Amino acid sequence: MCERLSARLNQFIRQGLVSGCVWGLRTAAGDWSVTESNVNSTFEVMPFWSSEYEAEKVCHQEWRLYSATPIDLEEFLEDWLPGMDQDYLQVGVNWCLDLQGDEIAPLDLMELFASKLD
Repeated sequence: MCERLSARLNQFIRQGLVSGCVWGLRTAAGDWSVTESNVNSTFEVMPFWSSEYEAEKVCHQEWRLYSATPIDLEEFLEDWLPGMDQDYLQVGVNWCLDLQGDEIAPLDLMELFASKLD
């Protein structure tokens, strides 16, 4: 991972700490969004955003069945990220409209959040 955090990753951590939640995409049937990595095709990625507005912006075309759903930050850090690590999923962070952006290992993201809490 880079020494310097990208602006989108930094924003994700900052806003998540301030708001106490992050946003994922979920269908009415309860399925969470997962897609192929833009960086390494052997991984799948579960994208998350730091704001409802940014998450909702990507809910069009093939993602039109999804809507932004809040996830409590404590639950995200304690349950989601370890579970994603066990499932070999990467975390997509604050992706833009073309579903491109930072991808990070769940435990690396957990460490970054922890370092900002210290």
